[in-house]
Amino acid sequence: MTRSAFLSWFHPDLLEDRLLHGCALWQVITALGLPSEATPAPTSWPVSEVSWFGLGLAVGSAKADQQRPAVFRLGSRSLQAQLFCLLDPSQLSGDAADPDPLDPDQWCFWLVPFHQLHPERQTIGVAPLIRAHGAGLRCDQLPSAFRALVSP
Repeated sequence: MTRSAFLSWFHPDLLEDRLLHGCALWQVITALGLPSEATPAPTSWPVSEVSWFGLGLAVGSAKADQQRPAVFRLGSRSLQAQLFCLLDPSQLSGDAADPDPLDPDQWCFWLVPFHQLHPERQTIGVAPLIRAHGAGLRCDQLPSAFRALVSP
């Protein structure tokens, strides 16, 4: 039995906000090769604070929704950057597949230094993120994005 089969059996709604946020963090620590013990499970959602590679980060999660656009809350401006994590099953083929937050191919990420976000902004939608920061990153692109942020 795989972990995903267990999770599907034990808690079939991985799209519930708390679990979705945990899945987002799991995708990132897996992509970055960090030991899971180095990042405690989130105690708040959809935004939590972590420290990776000496950077204080706000990590926000959301899921793409055809009825209403995904919106991210912004974290504390005392941190260096925010990582936006969007579950978007259309990343696979452009079609609306069943969302699976345990599938890294269904996630899209933006790593944005806070100085690049308007200081009075409290939230940001996906469309403004794409306009200002591009189409986003896949899981396998996260390590190089973090390296670029840590040592520009």
